[in-house]
Amino acid sequence: MRWKFLTRNLSAKLLSFFFALVLWLSVTNQIDFEEEIVFPVEYVNRPEGLSSIQALPDEVRCTVRGKGRFLRYSLRDAIYRIDLSGNQAGVNTITVSGSNLVLPSDAKVARVEVLEPKRILAEFDETVIRDIPVTPTVVGVPAAKHMQVGKTFVNPAAARVKGPRKLVDQIALVSTDEIDIAGNKNTVRKKVKLLESFGPTVEITPAVVEIGITIEPVLEARIDRVSVSVGAPLPEGWTANVRPESVSVRVSGPRSFVEVAQQQVSRLLLSSEDWKLGSIDLSLREIDGRLLVFGALAPAGPETPIPPGSPPPAKAITAQLALPPDVTIVGIEPDRLLVALQRGRE
Repeated sequence: MRWKFLTRNLSAKLLSFFFALVLWLSVTNQIDFEEEIVFPVEYVNRPEGLSSIQALPDEVRCTVRGKGRFLRYSLRDAIYRIDLSGNQAGVNTITVSGSNLVLPSDAKVARVEVLEPKRILAEFDETVIRDIPVTPTVVGVPAAKHMQVGKTFVNPAAARVKGPRKLVDQIALVSTDEIDIAGNKNTVRKKVKLLESFGPTVEITPAVVEIGITIEPVLEARIDRVSVSVGAPLPEGWTANVRPESVSVRVSGPRSFVEVAQQQVSRLLLSSEDWKLGSIDLSLREIDGRLLVFGALAPAGPETPIPPGSPPPAKAITAQLALPPDVTIVGIEPDRLLVALQRGRE
């Protein structure tokens, strides 16, 4: 059988193989070999108070000549050590040579030739530290009839940014990864990463911040007995009378804020830069958030009444209602007011 032939005089065959291997290793260990090897770089003695603007190379590619078939393996712990002492603010030229290679004690190397990079242009600038506000990157919109309420909560509100002045002074805000709230009906609480897009030599801490985004249902409600009065300063001796004295205002907004608006005392203040004596019949023209714009239907002076259908005055009469954030006016009832201005008793 073939396997019996292979095992015949097995001990002698193994002994012969062992001596052949030892002979091969002893011979090849005396022969010079050349290898192209990439070594990691370690920078030491960095200039105190300075930071590099560009990232310095983290590896050096070399041609190494030395004895031994396993030259690459014997250099597995070698490292390129580059001394940065003596570099100053501005652009510095650092020459990379074979003498920078730190070898293991048992490595036998005859020659080291640097292939890339042979020179490093390192620009240094003063190291500064700034606390810069964090701005959340929120995308998407909540589910129908829901809305984001107030500002996004961020903890911490500012990030510690450290790096060369030339780069740090250009940073106004630190952004987060995108936070998608599309279709959400509930408040969002999560941790997100800060974007490190200011260069590899700029350090940002912490790497992660906590974000809170409040989302509430949109509620439409009615606020009754909102008093109406003339709020702009009138000429001395003038008095104003508004009919009706109060209106109902329909508002829309996040549930918690609308509930607050219903409980607070509300007052609608009419404002104009061109009040005139007489009666003015006002009609609601436009609603812009919490601002009401009225037009005069039939303004009348004390002596010369202006018939109905006359053009309204050039300057509109407006009214504002103090409401919590994100709460807007939907409509008022009634939407017509009568303002009577007259001189008081002297």
